[in-house]
Amino acid sequence: MIQPVDDDTALEEVLGFLATPPEAGSADDARFGARLRQVIAASIPADEDDDSEDEPRLKLDADLRGRLDALARRRSENHPFGDHPDGIGPTLGMDLAAKGQRRDP
Repeated sequence: MIQPVDDDTALEEVLGFLATPPEAGSADDARFGARLRQVIAASIPADEDDDSEDEPRLKLDADLRGRLDALARRRSENHPFGDHPDGIGPTLGMDLAAKGQRRDP
């Protein structure tokens, strides 16, 4: 089990892992994935009509946020349901067909 940390510590760890990426499948790789999800969740920009309580806990510049989003998407490419830690199943309307295999009815 990966120990929880505050958002600032998670950001520091993610930046450290970006400098020296962990070996795929290692315990550090799993920790990197968890910290990456935490940082992205903590930096989701608020909508204009959201309460002030919904402001992001981490302020990231657009370039870094885009790079982290792209990295998270690449890391979850092989998982049909994303890289969700609880392994949630399909939801109504999900396209479970392999990419390029979709057939029209």
